[in-house]
Amino acid sequence: MDFGEILDKWDKAQKEKPKQIQKPAGSGKKLNAPSLIEKEEEKKARETRKSIPQKQKEAEKAKQDGELMRQWIMRYGVVDKDARAEEAKQNQLAQDMEYVKYMPAEATLDLHGMTRDEAWITLDRFVESCQKRRIRKVLIIHGKGNHSSENPVLGGVVHSFIERDYRLGASGHPDKKLGGRGATWVLIRPAQEDN
Repeated sequence: MDFGEILDKWDKAQKEKPKQIQKPAGSGKKLNAPSLIEKEEEKKARETRKSIPQKQKEAEKAKQDGELMRQWIMRYGVVDKDARAEEAKQNQLAQDMEYVKYMPAEATLDLHGMTRDEAWITLDRFVESCQKRRIRKVLIIHGKGNHSSENPVLGGVVHSFIERDYRLGASGHPDKKLGGRGATWVLIRPAQEDN
C-alpha cells in the first residue's frame, strides 16, 4: 500500500463520519448530543478497559510474589520453630539430672542367663538399634549376681561396656520398683549425621 492509497482511505473515513453541526454562537448545548444509551455504553467500555489491565496487573503481581516466595523457600528452606523450641526444652531438661533420673526408659534389655561375650554382643546391637530409632533412655537388666560364684558378672560387663562405648552418656541405677542395683539406666547420645 502506498501513501496515496492511505490518503484516499483517510478522506473516505472522514466523509463517512457524522458531521457535527456547528453550535450557534452563545448556545452551550450540542445539537448532535449522544443519547443516554450511547453514554451508558461508553461508560461500560471505559470501565472494562480500566478493569482488565487492573486485573491483569493484580494477577501478574500475585504470580510474581508467589514466584519470589517459592525461590526464597528453595534457597533458605522452612524452619519449624515449634520443633526447635521443643528440642531446646528437651535439651534443657536433659541437663537436669533429677529429670533424667526419673525419665521413663523407652526400651529395655534383659541380659539374664547370658555369658559375658553374649551380653557384650547383645549390648552393642541393642545400643545401635536404639540410636537408629532415636531412643534417649534405656534400661538394662543384668541382675544383682546373687547366683554367681564370683562377683556379679553381668553387672560388671554392663558397666564396662557403658564406660567404653562413645554412644552412651550418663547412667545410674533406677529405684527398687524397676530393679534397683540389678538394673542400670543409660542415656544414648543422638547419632551424628553427616551432611
